[in-house]
Amino acid sequence: MNFNYIKDSKNNYTVLLGGKSYQFNETHINFEELVECVKCEDGVEFMDKFNIAKVVTDWSLGDFKAVDGVLYYLDNQIHLSLSNRIFAMIDEGFGHGPMLRFIENLYKNPSFRAINELYSFLEHKALPITPDGHFIAYKAVRSDFTDKHSGTFLNTVGSKPCVARFKVDDNCDIGCSYGLHVGSIEYVKGFGSKVSGDKVVVCKVNPADVVSVPLDSDCQKVRCCTYEVISEYEEDILEAVYEWGDESEDEDYREEEEEEDEYEDAYVDSF
Repeated sequence: MNFNYIKDSKNNYTVLLGGKSYQFNETHINFEELVECVKCEDGVEFMDKFNIAKVVTDWSLGDFKAVDGVLYYLDNQIHLSLSNRIFAMIDEGFGHGPMLRFIENLYKNPSFRAINELYSFLEHKALPITPDGHFIAYKAVRSDFTDKHSGTFLNTVGSKPCVARFKVDDNCDIGCSYGLHVGSIEYVKGFGSKVSGDKVVVCKVNPADVVSVPLDSDCQKVRCCTYEVISEYEEDILEAVYEWGDESEDEDYREEEEEEDEYEDAYVDSF
């Protein structure tokens, strides 16, 4: 099998193999392996690595399929954010289990709207997928580990706060409303008070339990009906966010607290 190729100045490769041409660049999940195949002129291995559909199918035991560059799970087209996460996991050598379980849990969510809103939240960083197919999020709590607003939901390690799903506000246009809230670490950083000794806990959330993703926070928090607290966040992120260097900062925070208190009757728990 004749093996010919050309590489341009932008690291784009064109390979002529078996009378057909194949193009790839650094966006291909197997880019480095393909380059090695080119150097060794290994046409058989090149075709195996080039064919993303086969790579995805082998990785997922057939539950995922890539057709014309579009990823499907059990014939359901996967959102781009999840597709990118799956390709990244393949590229980094992870097994198929966690992502398959995550997709299975996601499609158990009874709300089509919640499923689609959740994609935007999952694009944020530091939201790993657990082996049982849940995702990790974060929450700012009081010094006694109760929620910051009502003080009635305990968030010690092992706690599983829960409210009836039908009581959780599913309107993403409303930021502060009824339900349990967790978010990305970037978002949670803005809701801690060093003065009052607030803490941050790490939460495990089943995507099936997400009810809405409020738009007011750039999709960095979710409203859900339950989650599990798995640990306290070790890094002192509050120190980096609130220096409390002068009276004006304290006053700004107190004014913000007073404004938030007006909403207390409208929702159970938030940051």
